[in-house]
Amino acid sequence: MDLTGFALLTLSSLFAVIDPLGCIPFFTGQTAGFTRARKRKILVRALLVSLCVLLAFTYAGTLLLHVFGITIDAFRIAGGVILFGIGLDMLQSRPRRWHTGLDQAAKLSAAEAAPVDVDHDHDPSVTPLAIPMIAGPASITTVMVLRAQSPGVPGAAIVGIAVLLTLLLTGVILLTADTVLRRLGGTGMRIVEKLMGLLVTVIAVQLVMNGVGPFIAGLVKGGS
Repeated sequence: MDLTGFALLTLSSLFAVIDPLGCIPFFTGQTAGFTRARKRKILVRALLVSLCVLLAFTYAGTLLLHVFGITIDAFRIAGGVILFGIGLDMLQSRPRRWHTGLDQAAKLSAAEAAPVDVDHDHDPSVTPLAIPMIAGPASITTVMVLRAQSPGVPGAAIVGIAVLLTLLLTGVILLTADTVLRRLGGTGMRIVEKLMGLLVTVIAVQLVMNGVGPFIAGLVKGGS
């Protein structure tokens, strides 16, 4: 795969797995009643924590695999299984981020009213917004697998840049969460979730095939 193809694969994979549009109901619910300034502060902190976590696993994840004696093919298969489960949940609209976010947002849905900053002790920036919503098992698995199959140093740089771009896009989308949620509505959000779920399941199948392929090739070669 050339660098352009790898860059497109990396960006689309990370966007589908992090699913910024799917994060909207959860973010809205967790920050319902907060002023815009406080929402922005929480979001910036969540994105910075997510960036540190994802970059750490991007560039040190392979070292962890070596420490525990795990091959990258085994990790690809495990990652594919995890992503497949997440993709199925998205396709079937099972309660995941939706339930918590939409319910909490609905309770305080004096949407147009001026927000009142409530619950000063509640800071969801690190948990659950950064971990596990943005930098969760799926996105961590994705960056590690992408880094392992990246073409040399330029490919490694592409993964890091893709992480940064995806998080920036996530920040922009979540900053306009109230507007997007109002415009798309529940039906529109579910359509987007199903499209993202389809992409995630396809990526998952490809990861499993990439992991199983070398194993089967090794068995055939050994048998012959």
